[in-house]
Amino acid sequence: MYGAPVSAVIFQQEPTSACQKVLGYQGPAPRGPWVKRFLLGAVVSELAAGRAFTATLFEEAHAAPAIGGLVLTQALHEYTLPPEVVLYEPSPHDIHRGGVPAAEGKTGNRLIFLNVPLLDYEQKALRNLHDALKDEKALAPEGDGIIPSYVRLHALRILQQSKLRVDKALSTISTHLEMRVQKMPVHEESVLNDLKGGMMYWHGRDRSCRPILVWRMEKITKFDADRATRMMLFILEFAVRYLLVPGRVENWVLIVDLAGCGLSMAAGSAFRTICRNVTRLLEEVYCGRNFTTKIFHMPSIVRAIVNSLIPEDKKSKVEFVADADIAKSMRQLCEPNQLEEQYGGTAPNVREGTAFPFRFFPHCRGPNSGGSPPLPSLHDVTDRSFHEGFSLDLFEKAQAIWRPFIGRQPLTKMGAETVSKLLEQTIAPTETLDQWLSLQDSAGRYTAHKALAKAADDAAEQVVPEPSEPVSPTLSNVADTGKSDAVTNTELDKDQLEKELSSSIVVKKDADDYPIIEGESKASCCVCSL
Repeated sequence: MYGAPVSAVIFQQEPTSACQKVLGYQGPAPRGPWVKRFLLGAVVSELAAGRAFTATLFEEAHAAPAIGGLVLTQALHEYTLPPEVVLYEPSPHDIHRGGVPAAEGKTGNRLIFLNVPLLDYEQKALRNLHDALKDEKALAPEGDGIIPSYVRLHALRILQQSKLRVDKALSTISTHLEMRVQKMPVHEESVLNDLKGGMMYWHGRDRSCRPILVWRMEKITKFDADRATRMMLFILEFAVRYLLVPGRVENWVLIVDLAGCGLSMAAGSAFRTICRNVTRLLEEVYCGRNFTTKIFHMPSIVRAIVNSLIPEDKKSKVEFVADADIAKSMRQLCEPNQLEEQYGGTAPNVREGTAFPFRFFPHCRGPNSGGSPPLPSLHDVTDRSFHEGFSLDLFEKAQAIWRPFIGRQPLTKMGAETVSKLLEQTIAPTETLDQWLSLQDSAGRYTAHKALAKAADDAAEQVVPEPSEPVSPTLSNVADTGKSDAVTNTELDKDQLEKELSSSIVVKKDADDYPIIEGESKASCCVCSL
């Protein structure tokens, strides 16, 4: 089941008072199918303005955001970002591969980079990059050594991937421009059919709350290189924008399923190009994100050859799993309810055409985690800044960027201790949902979200669908509202709302394919947080 697409922006009070504020409604707490109609209409103008703003953010490449760039039209799953994920306290093994930091001169093993203390040699590497960027006008035109915004949060990941070599890091930054920034924004509707096809999709999380990425190689034959690359860019960007949490959950698990793949597939030029582009996305644009890769259904004779080609420093990340060991291997990482049956779990296998919206489940950390009944997702009450976090870079001009705002980040115990020392003031760690909601100014919105979602779901069980064939709203049919400015919490236009509800913007009462609006005061897409 998918969560009701609540526009958390307008519901900062209980449901009744929110409706009084917008439409002068004086009745009891809202119930029935009109709740969903109301929610859609209230955010129509935000959608149009947000879509335009997304494109504007990426017009100036060097000022583009570090994450985001997707324009969504469907509701996210109700367990996309549950409280157990945003409050996860990572272990030393979650922060550094092996549980302890690598010594200077050794291959870096950091897994979590944001909102946490950095080592002296990592700070030195960042300073070297700052110095080098002063002469790289094509990458950083200001010439002041500041790492451009589109790559600022990823800088240390890039340096670690480059073994701290600045020249290689600069090359990878160029790849970011080419393969990410210049291809954004990506509209969900432009890749929707491909997302549903199931060549690559997110499904569940492991016990450290890391999302699981499934890549079914057999389906590559249905794609050309451009389509596949664009879809994969959407999928990977979706994770950093909606699924990961800075300082707590910054990595994913990759399953490469070779079932149905023959050796003849590798001879095709499209196959080779797609694999090369995926490698560039994973190793350069989204480097430092992959916790482990598990390869299933590879013939043993090929496995030995491939294993010999993997560099020694990468072998700890890759596991070739025999068919008989798939369930055991995955259950060591994940609760059974997070996994498809074909991978040893209890969730139904993802069928052709059903891979998107991506599926997530409660209790990823164990049967007793996440509350009983499980608490709903927080994605409706987060904004882009929450998912970005900060790199605690001590370069003087870099500190000016994060110091004013780091105290509002929901920090772990280690992060709070470090920030307290740097700011010379006490910053408390965020350990409870109430603390988290307070930092996000989201307590009222989260309460309203739960109440309205329940009201809409209860009503849906009682209502017989109308016989007409209403159309599902997409960004293409809501963009022409004529609004040039986004609507704020207190400026919704009742006449415009009623007009839109009575015209072409019609909601399916028996489906959950509504536009998703984030908890940002003037935005409808994932890059906007004005």
